[in-house]
This record gives sequence, structure tokens and C-alpha cells, in this order.
Amino acid sequence: MSGRPPSGRLAVAGIAAVIALAIAGATATPSTAPRRPPDVIVILTDDQGWDTLEAMPWLHAQLEDPASGWASSQHAFATSPLCCPARASLLTGRYPRHTGVLHNEDGDELDDSQTLATWLHDAGYRTGLVGKYLNLYPFGRAPFVPPGWDRWVAKENVDDSTVYGDFDVIDQGSAIHVGNDYATDWLADRAVGFVHSTPRTQPMFLLFAPSAPHSPWIPAPRDVGADASLQLEEAPTVLGALRGAPPWGRALPLPSAAQRAEWLDERRRERETLRAVDEAIRRIVTALGDRLRRAAIFVLSDQGYSFGEHRWEGKRCPYEACVRIPFVVRSPWGTEGVATTLISTVDLAPTILRIAGVAPEATIDGVDVSASLGAPGAPPRRPEAVFLEWPGDVDVPSWEVVRTADLKLVRYADGFEELYDVGGRLGPADPWERDNRIDDPAYGPALEELRSLLGRHPGRR
Repeated sequence: MSGRPPSGRLAVAGIAAVIALAIAGATATPSTAPRRPPDVIVILTDDQGWDTLEAMPWLHAQLEDPASGWASSQHAFATSPLCCPARASLLTGRYPRHTGVLHNEDGDELDDSQTLATWLHDAGYRTGLVGKYLNLYPFGRAPFVPPGWDRWVAKENVDDSTVYGDFDVIDQGSAIHVGNDYATDWLADRAVGFVHSTPRTQPMFLLFAPSAPHSPWIPAPRDVGADASLQLEEAPTVLGALRGAPPWGRALPLPSAAQRAEWLDERRRERETLRAVDEAIRRIVTALGDRLRRAAIFVLSDQGYSFGEHRWEGKRCPYEACVRIPFVVRSPWGTEGVATTLISTVDLAPTILRIAGVAPEATIDGVDVSASLGAPGAPPRRPEAVFLEWPGDVDVPSWEVVRTADLKLVRYADGFEELYDVGGRLGPADPWERDNRIDDPAYGPALEELRSLLGRHPGRR
């Protein structure tokens, strides 16, 4: 999907043909096969760790049931591990260096005339955003609704005190204040309302983006203490030796016992906070009713969060705690290929556009992985690697990552490199990234292969 005609408008890529293919290729019976572009629901959480799906009882039960139609990817990653850049990439299918949204302060740099909302809206979808948009929205301007959105309920995030209560919202361009309601529940009500109010004859695109489980990790009152007895193990990289760590990592101090205990408590509260998100997902799915049979649903996080792994707290790091994300899918055609497909945030837009039968007249960096959803007529392409990036700041220097199913190469702007055998391709599996294999001769050929891949980073186009 490339090229930028002077008009800047989209082209509708044969929706009728896609529908016909869906009818012909879907595994469902003719009476239940999708007969028009599918509804698309994206649930985007905030800072959710990749290993927390078990903390969401309803969603986890769907994943445990082979007949439910739900599946999760074991190889999903944040294109950039910070909220605003990740969300801009999700909306556009472009790397941060191309959106211009490099840090959380850059949201107003996004060209909002070329996003999933505009492309799908112009193709006949009813579009809705409920929840967090981009950091610092409305960017010091008067409240506004970006192009392409039919329903707009954007939560402002002033500071940690407004993440879960006492927050402001821009509702269809008007500012309102919400006092005592728990944010995730209040937003879920509006998301369900959007589903119910969308005509059955019109396809919908909903981006439901609660702030949870973002710090300060405050669960709904009903869920406080739900995981009080949960025993969580400390990551071995919190105190253990890190062989071959980069200079910025070696400079990080050993955490105190009090800090380590706080990280464990925050991880527990993260899981309790996700329970309300889980309930919101259940409610949205229930609201779909029989529309579920033609709905493509994606559940993911903008990035992960490091609770002391590699002695680092927060986001922005190149390690799994920061860049690996949960990614759950349900599609009308099946999800047999989801578990093994490599995918990053930047790939969601082209995948959604493909299953919707829409081609944007804009350059897109991401890869369409709709074949893993069983989408009829989808090109059978699976990425051999994903590319991740961070532009750098005063705490974490600029880096690029190429990640395959089992190996990861990190390269910093100064040339320092880290190589991890996370999946055990050539030696013992190192999922915690404790042993930098960059100087191990056994990894020489693999290293050259990864360096070659990194040299083809699509963000450099």
C-alpha cells in the first residue's frame, strides 16, 4: 500500500469483491458467512504486560476454549514502547519517524487526515473512539473532533490523579467533567452505547481505549484485593547479573528491598485493574449479539511496562518487558495462524484495511497479516521479523531492534549492540535477556543475518 496521489483521498478496493470472497472462502455455513465488510473492534489497553492475560477471567476463558474463536499471539510487539508514538503508529500503519510522533509531547504532529478513522469512514464505516486518544489532546486548542470520527468520546489524561476518576472528557467536541464514576466502567458504557446505536446495515469501527492498567494501578472498588493472595515471582534481572549490558543499563543502581516490594505490589494491582477491562470486553462482545459472527476483534496494549526488569522501571527500554505486548484476536474466518505470527503495532492498520476491503492513498510501513486471521484472498505472507524503534531521551538512548521468533538484535545510535537468544535457537533459551551473545562465535552467522535484516528496516524508506 504505497504511493500518494495528489488528491490525498482514499480508494475503495472492491468491497463487493471482498464480500464475495468472504462468502466463498469462509468456513461458516452460507447462512452465517459474512455478507458485507466486517465490523472491526479494537480494544487498546495502556501499559499492559504481555503476560497478564490470565488476570482477565472472561477473556482468558475464551482463549482456553478451542471452540470460542479467540486466539493470542506469542510474538506481538510495540513498534515504539511509549504511549503516543505507539498509538499514532496503530492509527496510521507508519513508524514514528514517519508520523512525526516520537515522544508523548508530539501528538499534535500527527496528520489526522490520514488515519484508520478517515479511511474507514470514507468507505462507509461508522467510526467511534471511546477512551484515550493521543497524549496531551486537545493539544492546547479548543476541544475538537479529528477527521473521520462519527462518535468521539476522548478522555483527557492530565496526570495520575485523573487516570481512574475525576477526569475530563471531550464528548463530540464538548468538554464535560466526570466526577465519581470509575473511568473504565464509564467508558465501557459509552462503548456499548456505540455498538447498540450503530445500524445493523452499516459496518462499524470502534476503538475502545481505556486508561487501564496504567499507573497508579487503581482497580475498580469491587476488585480491590481480588488478587491479594497472588504470589508473584520477581524477575531474575532485577538483581541478577546482566552479562554484556549497555552502558546506560550498567549505570542503573541496584534497587532497595522496599523498591522491589513496591514493584511486586504494583504488578499485583495491575492485574486487579485489568478485571474491569475484562468486564468491559465481555460487555462489548455481548452487545454485538449476532453481529459477532461478522466481527473482527483485536485486544492489545500500546506497550508493556518494566517493573524492575533489567533494573529499569517504566517504558522506553528495548527489552521484552517494555516492547512485548498481549495480542488477542477473534475473526469471522478463524485464527489458526495467530499464535505463531510475528506482529507489531504498525501492522494493525494494514491488516484492518485489508479485511475491510479498503486501500488508503498514503504510504504505509506495516505488513498486512490478515492471512493469519484466515481472511479469504489474503496474501499468504508472514513477516520473518518485526522492527521496533525508540528515538532516545535523557534516560534511554536511541535504539533500533530487529526481532525474529527466537532472536533479538538491539543496536544503539552509538553502535553498541545486544544479541539475545530469547527462544533458544542456537543455545539455551534466554527469555529474560540476561546473556548478550554479541561476541559469541556460535552466533556469528545469525548475527550477520540479523544485521542484514536491520539494514532493511522499513522505517528507513
